[in-house]
Amino acid sequence: MTETTSAQKKGLWGMSRPLLVEQSLQLSVPLLDTFFLSRVSDSAASAAGAMTPAVFFCVNILWVTVFSGSSIASQRLGAGNQERAVATIATYALWILLLGALLTFLLYAITPWITSAMGLPGQVQTDANTYTRIVCWLMLIWSAKLIFQSILNIYGQPQWNMVANIVFFSANMLGNSIVVFGWFGCPPLGIVGVAWASVIASILGILVSGTMVVWQVKLAFHWRNFRQEFRSATHNTFRIALPSMIEPMSFDLNMIVLNSFAASLGAAALAAKIYTFNTFLVGLIITLALTMASEVLICQFVGAARYDKAIEQMRQSLKAALWGSGLVVFALVVLHSPIMHLYTDQDVILASAFWLFLLAALSEPPRAINVMVGGVLRATGDGWLISTVGPLFTWLVAVPAAYVMAFVFDWGLYGIMLAAILDEGCRSVMYWKRWKMNRWQQTHVHALEQKKLMAESLQ
Repeated sequence: MTETTSAQKKGLWGMSRPLLVEQSLQLSVPLLDTFFLSRVSDSAASAAGAMTPAVFFCVNILWVTVFSGSSIASQRLGAGNQERAVATIATYALWILLLGALLTFLLYAITPWITSAMGLPGQVQTDANTYTRIVCWLMLIWSAKLIFQSILNIYGQPQWNMVANIVFFSANMLGNSIVVFGWFGCPPLGIVGVAWASVIASILGILVSGTMVVWQVKLAFHWRNFRQEFRSATHNTFRIALPSMIEPMSFDLNMIVLNSFAASLGAAALAAKIYTFNTFLVGLIITLALTMASEVLICQFVGAARYDKAIEQMRQSLKAALWGSGLVVFALVVLHSPIMHLYTDQDVILASAFWLFLLAALSEPPRAINVMVGGVLRATGDGWLISTVGPLFTWLVAVPAAYVMAFVFDWGLYGIMLAAILDEGCRSVMYWKRWKMNRWQQTHVHALEQKKLMAESLQ
């Protein structure tokens, strides 16, 4: 019988509690940087905001590759094969560091071209070039951060990721305060100081997580195992990573299109949409934390061929995500007026706050299903269908529906929000049906390897 791993001993609640704090801190950092940059100048805040999609695009490439490799390592560990798990970790770590270095170089080199192509005005373009050519080093730093983060999660030590993020968050806030407000006699350093504060804070965070990997996990790495596993681990990692990249890219482009629709309705409509969507990211924190914990647990159960436990874990995790995010968005709807007053005093936006928050709340339960079920399906190797059908539905049905409801039916921003409910709702049904088909029981790494061995034996 396969031994119980550290992550399985902790279970969903033990794994997800520190992940919840971790996700809260990580999602707070962009808001923190925006606040400090707005204290520097409107140009500085606009420059950083304009380049955020380019930075996030690079981060998504790194994150998807780490996610794919760590899911394979979790399956190896769940099957009780420690040596192959460590060799898999070494393989995807090597690829991530190479990708991080490549993305750092590319982002540094093409930043002026990007800012020029975006048509950023004078000082904003200058600030964007300055800011991005500093924070591009985060691609290499975050490569190490994601590697250490994944190892600690795989081996049931997510609390150290929480500690590392507390250090990162605190250092970032202190560093920004020093360079913007001139604490401790430091001359104000503007956007350059804010950018370097993020880089230095990130380095301090990975020093903590890296130290904990060495002290707590103590991976037994052997070159022989690495050489033997490299080709197989590389193949399986990118077999999962390539389809997993499609949907995040589709989501980012979809948001850009919907923002352009809202902008066509006027500045107030665009502001209302951004305020509403950004506020409801709070509901996503619980879902993301539970999803990360569930991916580790379910992959380990799948690797051990304990499919009944994997199904049971999915039901428990999904129920927790629906209840948790549901309570959060209910509170947001109740508090819609004071929350929107924090952003604006425009009467037209304040008057629509309740209905916008209500429509956003209705899209949250299906979004929780999409995030969790979609993530687990990709982690177990069954990602190609949902990574093609989901985006196709978004672009062939949901986006045209948003246009029709917003401009043809003249429902304005409410039409865009209704289209988001349609998109999330229909995709959640597709994803859940795909999970119920149990195709993932034949697509994980051990099932594919067994099929290959059987085919070779019959030849």
